[in-house]
Amino acid sequence: MIKMNLLPIREERRKERIRLDISVSIMMLLLIVLIGVYLYINISKEIESLQVQLRAKKAEDARLTKKVGELKLLKNKKKELEKKVGIINALNKERLSAIKIMEEVSIQVPEKIWFKTLRKKGNSLVIVGISLDDQTLSTFISRLNHSKRFKGVWLRQSKQVVLNQVKLKEFSLNCKVKAE
Repeated sequence: MIKMNLLPIREERRKERIRLDISVSIMMLLLIVLIGVYLYINISKEIESLQVQLRAKKAEDARLTKKVGELKLLKNKKKELEKKVGIINALNKERLSAIKIMEEVSIQVPEKIWFKTLRKKGNSLVIVGISLDDQTLSTFISRLNHSKRFKGVWLRQSKQVVLNQVKLKEFSLNCKVKAE
């Protein structure tokens, strides 16, 4: 019978397997390290890119915030100007209204009536004056009632006064100014 010593071959194979396992483990470790480095570099580049974008967005946000502030300021100025224009238009309308009222009163007033005061408050007009007699005052009131600009004329007070030894009628009357 032949005896063979197989132990060294097994030992050799076992050593070879261990070497192979170590080589594969080193290669796997190296491959994992390379993949890790590759991922680290890519993620670092992406982080840097995102930081650049973030800085750009912050700069744009600051610029737009400044523009929004300017826009709000301009809107406030616009409101102020519109308010001023409205006031000017109202004053201009009121001025024209006063001129038209004075013109209409001067057209309707008969001779022998003199005004002491003419006051307009809102759409109400108060006239205080002196008339030569009741007939002249009645004519004036009638003319104002038939005028296009006045309505609701009423005599508040009428009393006799003596000026320079002449008997005159002092009167006060109210009327409403019609809206235009």
